[in-house]
Amino acid sequence: MHIVRTETVALAPDTRRDILALCDLAYEEDLSPYLEWIGPGVHLCGYDDGVLVSHLMIVERALQAGDLPTLRTAYVELVATHPAHQGRRYASTLLRAVEPDCDRFELAALSPSAVDFYVRLGWELWRGPLFVRRASGLEPTPDEEVMVRRTPQTPPGLSLDLPLSVEWREGEVW
Repeated sequence: MHIVRTETVALAPDTRRDILALCDLAYEEDLSPYLEWIGPGVHLCGYDDGVLVSHLMIVERALQAGDLPTLRTAYVELVATHPAHQGRRYASTLLRAVEPDCDRFELAALSPSAVDFYVRLGWELWRGPLFVRRASGLEPTPDEEVMVRRTPQTPPGLSLDLPLSVEWREGEVW
């Protein structure tokens, strides 16, 4: 698989179209507004024989564990592999390829669709309660799951049992 790394602002229209088509197919829903909601980031596109077969992106978010200072977080979004190409380790390869990007942050995080898949790659399920930060205060998000990957910048001893909050955004909060 050949990996191409591109910032959102530099995505060619046909690449953007291909990413959305792949994600729509993998998630079985229209994700076109979602790309706008999550904002700019860095996309890793995996190509096999010139065809986009896998994708992920990272965006910067601010997560806060308990009352600790907010953590500059590489939030992994839109991990998708074409259904006909699943099981070939494409997504695993992209997740390993994005690790150096994530290591520049204090934490990496994502909302998993398959916990066991991410555990095999060194991600940990956050055990504490989850919240969204709004102007009116913290709102619980009890139906959500978040996984994290510690980086060289992660504060030592960060407890996965603390409450964890993220800033509000349109669409999918986590």
